[in-house]
Order: sequence, then structure tokens, then C-alpha cells
Amino acid sequence: MAAELTQHGTAHEPWGASRLGHYTETAPVPAFTAVLDPETQIPVLVDDNGRTVKMGKHGSSTSSSSSTSTSGDGAQPGSGGDSDSVQSNDQD
Repeated sequence: MAAELTQHGTAHEPWGASRLGHYTETAPVPAFTAVLDPETQIPVLVDDNGRTVKMGKHGSSTSSSSSTSTSGDGAQPGSGGDSDSVQSNDQD
């Protein structure tokens, strides 16, 4: 790591460099292959031995929002107006 020079020309270690360390050892991640199930047309993951791998449950969601508003009679801005908002959320 390059040291930065100060105004007087002396080198200083960058702030926080003494806090750096090596990454901890991790286990290798097994390789999976996505294969299309011919009956359901849904992709499934298989391991190196051809066994189906269960990835747990997951879901999807959608969200939409719409709003409407009306203004007053035009003579007084901000008077007599009305607003409404509808929000819809779906989740599997």
C-alpha cells in the first residue's frame, strides 16, 4: 500500500490501514447446473452427481400505486382540493 506524503514530505500510513487483515478461510461452494425439467418447463438445479438440489422457498412480489387528485375552483390555489391514493401489494 502506498504511503501518502504530508505537506512536510514525511510518509504516513493511510488511516485505517493498520485495521486491515486477511480474509478468513471459507469452504468451497459446490457447482450446480441448471437443467430444464421437460414436464414442468421449470429449471431445477442438479449437483455433480445428477441429484436435484433443493434451494429452499422463495417468493416474488409485485407492488403498484396509483393516485388521483382534484383541484379547487381555481380561484384559491390549494383550497377545496381532494386527493386519494391506492396501493396494492401481492406476494406469493
